[in-house]
Amino acid sequence: MIYFIIIITAACLLCIPTKSLALNGFTEIGLETRYVQGDSTYYISGVDSGLGSWASELEFPLNNLMAGMSLIVGTRHEKNPKQTKARLCLTWLRVVKKAAGIMKDSDWIENDAAYGEPPHAGRDIYTESDAQLQGTILDMNYAHHFRLNNSWTLGPMIGYRSQRLEYEIYGYRGIWWTTPISGAGKVLDYEITYKIPYLGLRSDLLFGKDGQFQLNLTIGYSDWAKAEDRDDHILRYKLSEGDCQGEAYLIKLNLDWKFYPNWILGLGAEYVDIDTSGVQHQSWYAGGNVGITYDVNDKITSTYRSTIFKISYAF
Repeated sequence: MIYFIIIITAACLLCIPTKSLALNGFTEIGLETRYVQGDSTYYISGVDSGLGSWASELEFPLNNLMAGMSLIVGTRHEKNPKQTKARLCLTWLRVVKKAAGIMKDSDWIENDAAYGEPPHAGRDIYTESDAQLQGTILDMNYAHHFRLNNSWTLGPMIGYRSQRLEYEIYGYRGIWWTTPISGAGKVLDYEITYKIPYLGLRSDLLFGKDGQFQLNLTIGYSDWAKAEDRDDHILRYKLSEGDCQGEAYLIKLNLDWKFYPNWILGLGAEYVDIDTSGVQHQSWYAGGNVGITYDVNDKITSTYRSTIFKISYAF
């Protein structure tokens, strides 16, 4: 799919006449930081002859500072050179600080007696652990803007986003039914990759003296979002691998201020919601259950908000 996106965006740029590129083309290079708040969560469930119905949810925090670069190449409208006509944007971001917050692990088991516990309503096992995070976001999109008037443009957009997050989870503290439990050391390694091709709309609104301010709104939707994860439960010698598909929503609002010739400051916010479902394959690679494998229902979701600051140079 990513190769399809690259081919389409390249073709769109090639359709712009060479004369137009020479007279109205522009390039913008920027440095960008984002503070991201949210989570990446998977929820598995099933029915077991001994446990009855059961469910487990692991919520991985995504509370971190990210930084990176952006590159925009495009053309401007001849009737108003301040308005963008065609725009290809590439953004790459990486996690700056490893500490990401608290990972939450919850379990619900119907047959409490299977664990030697009396009947217990609600959540049976709950622990919190410290999460260390590494990760990247790569986003590429192409938009073609039509002039609605001398200050407002609107047009279709096509894009692709890839997010890869790698967690190391340390320690645990919580309850086992009603008994406090705790432990130290690394307990879990987790990796999750989201691949999101999307379609949408992008709009620019110029205002202020000589159009020095520009408000940008992008709305994207994907019915082809894919999530693949790998969870190594080190304490239990269990490897879980999920493969899910679903949908995603991406909304971004940004305000650009051309504060000096060729220099632009940007401040914005983004909201992303990803909802996928599929199957998780579980296998034990050591211990008393070594060799046992089975599949369970899986839902992988992620919701996060970003506060964005950017400075760029256009030429």
